[in-house]
Amino acid sequence: MKSLAGRSTLRRQTVLLLGVIAVAGGLAAWWILTAGRAANEGFDITDEGYYLLSYRWWDQNPLALTGVQYLYGPIFEWLGYDVVRLRFFRLLTVVVVHLLFGYSFMRWLRGRRPGAPPTKLWELAGIATILAAGGMCYSWLPMSPGYNDVILLGALTLVACVLWMATAVDRGTPVPFWVLIVVGLVIGMMVLAKWTSVVVIGLIVIAALIVLSGQGLQAVARGIGFALAGMGVTALVVQLFVVRLNVAVPGIITVNRFIAETSYSPSALLHVYWSTGLELLGTTLRQHALLLIAAAVAVIGRWPWLRIVAAVLAVAGFVLSVRRVVVDDAAIGGSAHTSDYTVTLLAAVLVALVTALAAVLAGRYGLTPRSALSREKARGWVVLGLLVVLPLVQAFGTNNPLYTIGFNAFAAWAAVMIAVLTGIWAVPVVARVTVGVVTVASLVAVASVSYSGMFLHPYRSVGHAELTEPATLPPLKGVYVQPSAARNYAALEAELRPYLQPTARPILAFDKMAGLVLMLQGKPVGEAWVAPKERNRTAAGIEEVCRHGQPWSPGRPPIILLNRRISDVEIAALGACALDFTADYELLAPPQKTMNLQVFVPRNERAIKTP
Repeated sequence: MKSLAGRSTLRRQTVLLLGVIAVAGGLAAWWILTAGRAANEGFDITDEGYYLLSYRWWDQNPLALTGVQYLYGPIFEWLGYDVVRLRFFRLLTVVVVHLLFGYSFMRWLRGRRPGAPPTKLWELAGIATILAAGGMCYSWLPMSPGYNDVILLGALTLVACVLWMATAVDRGTPVPFWVLIVVGLVIGMMVLAKWTSVVVIGLIVIAALIVLSGQGLQAVARGIGFALAGMGVTALVVQLFVVRLNVAVPGIITVNRFIAETSYSPSALLHVYWSTGLELLGTTLRQHALLLIAAAVAVIGRWPWLRIVAAVLAVAGFVLSVRRVVVDDAAIGGSAHTSDYTVTLLAAVLVALVTALAAVLAGRYGLTPRSALSREKARGWVVLGLLVVLPLVQAFGTNNPLYTIGFNAFAAWAAVMIAVLTGIWAVPVVARVTVGVVTVASLVAVASVSYSGMFLHPYRSVGHAELTEPATLPPLKGVYVQPSAARNYAALEAELRPYLQPTARPILAFDKMAGLVLMLQGKPVGEAWVAPKERNRTAAGIEEVCRHGQPWSPGRPPIILLNRRISDVEIAALGACALDFTADYELLAPPQKTMNLQVFVPRNERAIKTP
């Protein structure tokens, strides 16, 4: 009889796991296929244009806010400066890192869930769930990769390494040396890409040291040694095969010095993070209070009447929460909706955290049998705590609210929800069902956010339905844009063609038009990023490159593109390059012929090349 009961239980578990794999795998395939379909659509001339322009000239323009160009620049060059291929490369890295993180997490969790089904389907279900959550990487950012991708994917890779360490410690085996070396390699790349990543790196390193301390000080020293070796390898590879560090580092320091007086101070940033974070939390609690209350009540529902009340509250809370999401369009992606869909996803995470806290307390005080979660050891809580704070900590350094970047790492919170759901089997079934349903609902929301963020509201672009015309300019080969945009780009290039040959003509584009410089196959003068609120920073960059003489070929001063009147700041900067804007430049054509931009070309060339 026991054998028959065991086989029946295993069959039910298998059916359940297959269902999870089918649903989560389908949702993961949904956002992956959408990202593949959208890879050749739309182009943002501002932020995305800046990324790509810096990658195009990665080895010739050391003035940059971060060193991300030294990571993606060689790859962009290897891909033939093909924008579509680079976008596919980004998709590949997102999928691979989430699979690695998911596998590492489920491998670690298996050792902490002795009652888990004895089948690989259990791990596959968790991996599929985490991969489905990875769609948040495509919630609103440009399709091309940037430094936020390096930090997010690097952080997930580092946590995967910590999970391998924790698994080895639990099994009483040495941590593989390659895991420790990978830690150093990834840390080196993250610091190069964005120096503020030291915040999340520091947190992960602390967690790693606590985990390794389970095998004694010798294991800790061994881990530090191999990690430092990995960092040294990164520095050596960059120095020998990418760019000399005595060129890259001063360029990054110089730009950061330019913006030091105008950017947010650390205290101001912390205030922004704190105030916007509290606002998000307050909105979430107000809009989804009933569901959160139901999650807590469901855990302690040891009496039949209380279980009925908990079930009613859970159903009512879930229905009201779903209605709120639908009515408020709170599962729609795009930069204009970050303050809405984050409420939806935070509510799902809070349901899991409230349930976990209630389960641990209920087990400790005898209200329910002690579950696997309530028997967790200190090192296990360190890992779970790291996953809870990781999304927001990896976003440190942004000038926006933390949640705008933080929720892109939703996979870490999906892992927390899996840990909670698999660790509370001793609590009443209503609590388990509530967490399970909310987890699935959060994955559905992620699929909706990623789809709409790519197809309906792509970053600073019109939607999929209007991106029907292939761009004719070589740098955008294979990219479909709005028909009017394609005509405008082609017309601008035609007007400027006599001045653009040979390619790599210096071009100054004020403001946020780096993408136009890329399209015209031009080179930036100074930093590739030019923004209206940072005119002094732009001017300082121009003056810096002219400090030792004009950085262009004789007789080929930069073409100037303006979407506003030129200011005295830029005129003075040009003066530092021995250029007199009034005397040396002439308007190429009426703005109506040049995308409503003022296009200025050197007066001496104008006289020669005008028919």
